[in-house]
Amino acid sequence: MLSDTAKQQGATSQQNPSGKNSEARKLGMIGATFLIISSLAGSGVIALPQQLAFTGSITLISFILVTAGALFLTLVYVRAGERFQDPSPTALATSISPILGAQCGFFYVYGNLISNVSILIAGLGYLAMFIPELNDPIVLGVTIIALIWLFVALSLRGVGVIAQVVSITVTLLLVAVVLTSVLGWIEFSPVQFQENWNVSGKGEGSAIMAGFAILIFSYVGVESVATNAAQIENPHKVVPIATIIGFLIVAVFYVLSTTVIEGMFTAQQIQDAPASFALSMEKISHSSYVGQTVSLVMSVACIASFIVWGLNSVSAAKTSADNGFLPKAYCYTNRFGIPSIGLVINAAIMTVVEVVLMMMGSDIAEAFDLSVTISVLLLLFPYFWSGMALLKQDRVENKKSLSNIIIVTLSSIFIISAFASADFGELMIVIAMALIVPGIYAVLMNVKIVSVDSNDEL
Repeated sequence: MLSDTAKQQGATSQQNPSGKNSEARKLGMIGATFLIISSLAGSGVIALPQQLAFTGSITLISFILVTAGALFLTLVYVRAGERFQDPSPTALATSISPILGAQCGFFYVYGNLISNVSILIAGLGYLAMFIPELNDPIVLGVTIIALIWLFVALSLRGVGVIAQVVSITVTLLLVAVVLTSVLGWIEFSPVQFQENWNVSGKGEGSAIMAGFAILIFSYVGVESVATNAAQIENPHKVVPIATIIGFLIVAVFYVLSTTVIEGMFTAQQIQDAPASFALSMEKISHSSYVGQTVSLVMSVACIASFIVWGLNSVSAAKTSADNGFLPKAYCYTNRFGIPSIGLVINAAIMTVVEVVLMMMGSDIAEAFDLSVTISVLLLLFPYFWSGMALLKQDRVENKKSLSNIIIVTLSSIFIISAFASADFGELMIVIAMALIVPGIYAVLMNVKIVSVDSNDEL
């Protein structure tokens, strides 16, 4: 279903299929529920245990808080799906202001683009069980760059069989997470969980906040069903229910799986093991072959899904370009309907991101943490303005909805609090972009307006 998401979203930037074909592909309650599950569960969850282990099992509190906040953010998109024809984050921001739409379109596209690099890093982290050299920053960086350009070449004709590989391996990935969540308690030690409580050296308040950005990354994708409402049968009924059910299922297994791993191993063991779920499955089954199989499946799932999410990102970029928010080069499509020039542009940007990580000497854990944090901070802007768009729509329609005010307020507090988990350098990068991007678009828009006025006077 992860592949279906990308193909459906990509289709919006191509010529519309016939009504019959479009109707035939519509999803019911079960399909829509699995859509949200597969959109949320992926590289985020498989890398979580290692990232959280640097803080400790105290992040269970962080997880509960982030899950509650993400639930309210989910409700924002559920409500937006009922009120807006296009409830995508960029469209919602545009309904407030074109400049905000431009900024959020930029952040949404490139925030997801940076997260695509994280997907490769997570996948190679599991592959490091077989190729230890990937723990070296240079080897890791060169491998990622090579894969980026290899996948660009493969994507020029569409995802093809890769989409089926993603569907199968992501399903197997979820099986490993579910088995860890259920069977891992046999190996769980309350004493070990307590010993891992706070290994960060920070106060408890700071430790709880430390994991916010990584945890939020796990819930990126909550808008997937709402933004694909056209592909859902009876969307006004199905979308709200499927979104909430899918979110709760993922949240339960997220919390259970990461919590049980904290009680199965020492914090140091988890920190040293990018393939955390392979480690847990090996201990549960008492078989190194099972651990190696899980590691290989999860690696393939992440690496293959990079192609799908790469096409998803370039399709979103094309939509923004069609609206005048990104360079027109993204609008060009080849004879297969793929924005080929956009793919090359995005690949160049991802290459620059990885070169920077490589020059910083970032290993798998550090590279994943940095790329995820920047990605999440950028995506928080579109998420925040989505809530504001919902309140503005209430005002336009002269409606007073206390539930909308509560949902948006709590989701906004959740979004703003996430910035507290970033360090100074990460915040400065995002603040600079938040200032520069709207400024550039404002100047360009003014130039366009002035030229029109000048022509009118002539």
